[in-house]
Amino acid sequence: MNFPVPHCARPGLALSLVLGLSLLSPALKAEPPPLSLFDAVQLAERQAPQIRARDAAIAAAEAAIGPAGELPDPELILGIENLPIDGDERLSLTDDFMTMRKLGFMQSFPRREKRLLRAERATSEAARERSLLISERLGVHEAVARAWIAVAIAEQRARLLQELAATADAQLAAATAALTAGRGSAADGINARSAVVALRDRILAAQAQVDTARSDLKRWLPGFADAKLAPAPDWFDLGVEADALAGKIAHHRELLAFAAAEHAAATEVALARAEKRPDWSLEMAYAQRGPQYSNMLSVQVRVGLPIFAGSRQEPTIAAKQALLTGIEAEREAALRMHGAELERTVTVWRSSAERLRRYQRDLLPLAEERTAVALAAYRGGSGDLQAVLVTLEAAIEQRLAYVDLTDTLAQAWATLHFAFPQEGAR
Repeated sequence: MNFPVPHCARPGLALSLVLGLSLLSPALKAEPPPLSLFDAVQLAERQAPQIRARDAAIAAAEAAIGPAGELPDPELILGIENLPIDGDERLSLTDDFMTMRKLGFMQSFPRREKRLLRAERATSEAARERSLLISERLGVHEAVARAWIAVAIAEQRARLLQELAATADAQLAAATAALTAGRGSAADGINARSAVVALRDRILAAQAQVDTARSDLKRWLPGFADAKLAPAPDWFDLGVEADALAGKIAHHRELLAFAAAEHAAATEVALARAEKRPDWSLEMAYAQRGPQYSNMLSVQVRVGLPIFAGSRQEPTIAAKQALLTGIEAEREAALRMHGAELERTVTVWRSSAERLRRYQRDLLPLAEERTAVALAAYRGGSGDLQAVLVTLEAAIEQRLAYVDLTDTLAQAWATLHFAFPQEGAR
């Protein structure tokens, strides 16, 4: 018996059908098209609140870019100067020649270099948020793929065990026939019934695993958790040479945000250094005095004096530089960690693929053949029931091991397939 691995088309028409039929009448909703892994991924992405949160963060960061490089708002000046508080002219706004009602404005002018650096910092933050969106999206893709795989594997396990139920029933029938013909023993009948009951129990446990996996899938696809699954992708095909993945490690989804974070931190260092160079502001005011006196116009220029750089600007520069160094070290640590994880996953995928081919080519057909031969011998009177039961148990264990190995291969495939952004990803 061969156990070919089915293929699945990339998302396209199937996804359109899923979305279209989901909007039609309840009668059509009862029979949606099979849900492929890639369609599940796309559907979940559209519904995931994590993705909406990242989109909102990007909108906020991009909206902050323009204001970051602008001049600060001007300040309105309203006041009264030199108001008498005693004597005959107490609290009069017009009797004393020094009393003035003042109206003016003040505008600060940060250095152009600082304004450009602030805009650059805001741009880096927006780039970081975009990178985090790609990383979040790939994380959701992998999580949904794993949930879909868990359902597919659980259903495959239940299906393979169910296929052996017919063999177990045949063994029980053969034992009953032998007992009726007087060549079997009561113990044979009991053993055969025990084997059937044990297999049925395993089938029930496998079905419970299906229900549990469906519950996990419901987290991502509330409206499609009970949908029939389409054939699985080809777990043997990564879509790229496995050896080429190591060379792409710098583009791993967990490392995407580091470049923008480093740039933002470097901009913070440059901004801290720019604080050692003073800004200036301009103040203009019109002062109105009593009708018998002349009105006044005043102009003032203010310049900051960063003369205590050793105790103010320099420590800030050192702090920002330390943050940059920390981000660089974190990136190096993440690069090493995810590089090692990638190599381990590639090794698991390769080993599982080779072993699974051996199961499909040799082990499973041999187990089926041994069971059939033992049952035929027992029916013909040349074998004993115990040998039949042993071969049945071996066939069950082989199938379960095959399914577990398929699960290992599929999970490794999901990790590798969604580790890097696709070409043209936002």
